[in-house]
Amino acid sequence: MRQVEIENVERMRVCRKPQNGYKVYQCPECGMKKYVPFTSKSRLCTSCGTKAANQWAEQINHKLLKVPHRHVAFTIPDSMWELFKNPDYQKILFQASKVTMEDMIKFSNKRSKKKIKLKIGMIQVLQTYGADLKYNLHIHSIVTEGGFDRKKNWIHVDFMRYKGWRKKWQYELLTRLKKEMPNCRETNIFIHQHFKKYPNGFVIYGKRRFEKREGWSMARYIGKYVKHPPIAESRIIAYDEKQVRFWYKDTKTKKKITVTMDKFEFIQILLSHIPEKNFKIVRYFGIYSRRGYKHRQTEFSDEESKLIIRSWRDEIKRVFQYDPLLCPNCNTEMELVEICYEGSENIRQKMKHFHVNRHHQIEILVNRKGCS
Repeated sequence: MRQVEIENVERMRVCRKPQNGYKVYQCPECGMKKYVPFTSKSRLCTSCGTKAANQWAEQINHKLLKVPHRHVAFTIPDSMWELFKNPDYQKILFQASKVTMEDMIKFSNKRSKKKIKLKIGMIQVLQTYGADLKYNLHIHSIVTEGGFDRKKNWIHVDFMRYKGWRKKWQYELLTRLKKEMPNCRETNIFIHQHFKKYPNGFVIYGKRRFEKREGWSMARYIGKYVKHPPIAESRIIAYDEKQVRFWYKDTKTKKKITVTMDKFEFIQILLSHIPEKNFKIVRYFGIYSRRGYKHRQTEFSDEESKLIIRSWRDEIKRVFQYDPLLCPNCNTEMELVEICYEGSENIRQKMKHFHVNRHHQIEILVNRKGCS
């Protein structure tokens, strides 16, 4: 097992448990205390992943220019998936798709007789799995429909022939891959076979066009691949302590397919999709890179608006219509009185009070909601 897998599992095991540390809130009126444990921020935790994906979507939506965008997916043949499990080769996917997209927009500009190089905006996300959790490597991209010329004038491109650029994507990927692979006969055969077997190139999907107002929804859709575990809890049908049963929707037939899998095989698949530590599965190019910030200072930019980052309290209020920091006895807002970090000396003494207080809060919430 990789060290990054062990770390994420251990962090998930103590998510929202007192030994991971907690905050103490107290009502100024009646003195009632509430213990709020820290979350794990693990890539395997569905609860932490949902919040992180929402925050990521807010940040991306705030960054997007007020121009039309496209959701574009770059795919590779399944015969190359095993090779691209190497993180060094995965970087080539970002480089090749970026160059391909730049040329697609540059040569799709019919308004100009001269092919002017435009500075586009591109946000790329590496996804390593399909709906069935099996390894399926591809790149999701949010791309501007157009770009800025050298004088910082916006040039709009409203039509792109994705099928015609499949060979370009294939060429950029395979030529870059050949330079990184060992210089030997096997490498030459491997590259030649993938040119010969796919004469029409590798598939590019121009999934859909969207405006700025739809930016959050699109970023949230892609954000689940960045922050959320490969499978949502809602897709897990049953678990009998030996096998896990879950469903997924087939992309071609649009039908639900049920899969039964051994529990250890299920866990192994989930862990295999955790990226290596410090490997960036999200890349920002062009306008959306740090260097491209000056291009965003235009009438298309929304930089003046305030970026909203919701706290855990705001998220609970938004989703469950319940304020977790209102005292259930006197309806007064509780105040932060203490922060206990992992390894603190007094954490064991307060664990007992934490569990008693937690059961009391659950009883109050159940009675309030009228649940059985």
